[in-house]
Amino acid sequence: MSKMTPTNRTGLTLIELMVALAVGLIVMLGTASLLALAQRSWNREWEQANLQRDVSRAMLKVKQSIRNGTHAQLDADGDGVKIYHTAGWIRFWFVPGQKDLRYQLEGEAEQTLLDGIVQNATFEVNTATNKTVTVGLELQKGNSEAQLSSTTLMRNYASGT
Repeated sequence: MSKMTPTNRTGLTLIELMVALAVGLIVMLGTASLLALAQRSWNREWEQANLQRDVSRAMLKVKQSIRNGTHAQLDADGDGVKIYHTAGWIRFWFVPGQKDLRYQLEGEAEQTLLDGIVQNATFEVNTATNKTVTVGLELQKGNSEAQLSSTTLMRNYASGT
């Protein structure tokens, strides 16, 4: 019988194989954790970008209507504003219970501009000085929030009204 010496040994022992498998498993779990973290981060940023797009699109519609207006008037409850044009009016208002921002053109059915994501909307009309309307929007969807405020001058206002 011949004795095995470290120089003529070949292959892996069971312990070496178990250590290699454990190290490989740790590396794979670390990689999977990083991928899951990156995916969650991507989803959060995508949701935030979509919310920013929604608030910008809604504010653009409101601002265009204000710019083309001749005068503006707040609703009695302060949750909305009516912008008067030479061709009629357009009304924007906030529905707190449903978290909607809606609008309606004179003689047409109301439409929803933002659906279920508006936390707050504020409207202010400054008719005494320079015919401006200030609109503030606060949106929330999931864990993402967006806020936008804009003061817009009515370009077509009549000097006597």
